[in-house]
Amino acid sequence: MKAYKKNMAFTSAAESAAKRIKDQFNLTDVLDAGRLSIAYALREGIPVERAPGFGPMSGSNYNVGSVDPDGELRDLLLALRPGLNEDPYRVLETLMNDGALKLDAEVSSASILSLRDLLN
Repeated sequence: MKAYKKNMAFTSAAESAAKRIKDQFNLTDVLDAGRLSIAYALREGIPVERAPGFGPMSGSNYNVGSVDPDGELRDLLLALRPGLNEDPYRVLETLMNDGALKLDAEVSSASILSLRDLLN
């Protein structure tokens, strides 16, 4: 079995976005906003590769066991991307950050205002 990343973190900008997402959708904590951001990124087809200028991981840092306790997000990612050659938790970290930034932009522009809007 491969040794995977043990921690996942937000960039400063993505953490700020996740806090606004948490407040907008009345989520329990920022980590729930991170999971929602991963799901949103997967649905929207956000690239799994980190873009240049991604930013340092200077926001909150979580053990992967807190983010993905049963490995279900990892398994989903591997099922959707069977040829993935990168650490799935690094990819999920990328999606968590990029998803939070994109979802926050959609909320800010009033394109998405509720969890119901995400289902459409």
